Amino acid sequence: MTKTRVGSLFFLVFSAIYFYQSYNIHILAGLNYDAMNARTFPYFLGIFGMLISSLMLLFTYLKVDTEDMFDWENLKTFDFKKGAYFIAAMFFYGFTIRTLGFIIATIIFLIIGFRILEEKNWKIILLTAFGVSIVFWFLLTQVLGVYIEQGMVFDYLIGAQS
Repeated sequence: MTKTRVGSLFFLVFSAIYFYQSYNIHILAGLNYDAMNARTFPYFLGIFGMLISSLMLLFTYLKVDTEDMFDWENLKTFDFKKGAYFIAAMFFYGFTIRTLGFIIATIIFLIIGFRILEEKNWKIILLTAFGVSIVFWFLLTQVLGVYIEQGMVFDYLIGAQS
């Protein structure tokens, strides 16, 4: 089996699961029949992912490239430790986003991600982490009108919760 086939099968399964899970996204009452809602982007992303990975899989059967055969020895060169660290960072991000809020949790996640990738320039790390999270928050909340909770820490600091 070639690397392209393995990769396209992986992304086909991933996209199918992503598409299926997009139906579990809760929509606010009255927004079911809107043209754009919380399910729209994940729904189409899953469809396009399945379409592209299916085309990639189909093209591998039309043209067999013997140089692209999957080499199990290449697995030894992969850095699975970094991948495991990223998975742990994603779990941390998922568990802290509600408590810390989108901006703070995203900044921390990006800083951890840069450190996992061994970036050493703190100026680049901090400017990118703050810039990306604030710009992305602005686009989501102000441009697209998506409501994002500010986080329990922020509510506690301004005295919104006792």
